[in-house]
Amino acid sequence: MSAPLLGVNAVVKKGTTAIGYATSVSVSMEIDIIKAYNIGSQQPVVLEAGNRSFKVSVEKMYIDNAWATDVLNGTKVSIIVQPAGAGTGKPQITLNNVVFKDWKLKVVQDGIIMESSDGEAASITFGTQA
Repeated sequence: MSAPLLGVNAVVKKGTTAIGYATSVSVSMEIDIIKAYNIGSQQPVVLEAGNRSFKVSVEKMYIDNAWATDVLNGTKVSIIVQPAGAGTGKPQITLNNVVFKDWKLKVVQDGIIMESSDGEAASITFGTQA
């Protein structure tokens, strides 16, 4: 049995550049179910995977307006998550052609200014680092 991974070791990149001061990233997959029943049966006659969506959310400390500008312009980027940190043979998740749909800025009087963005990728690839 392997040991669980610690987030403190993870690396998150936008393209090939590590996201400075990232505090969290969330990646999710959703697959629609195509299901149809015929008269006289309680079991589906069709049960298949349908449309897929790949969502990503990034929260980081605010530095400048670069992320907000990407959202405003609809810039497509790749987001790379290396949950076990950088290193040959370690796992890597790549979200391809991500379009961010929102940008949020959070300012509190006694804390770090944070920004976050949620988006969706055209595809996702699971692999290992070379």
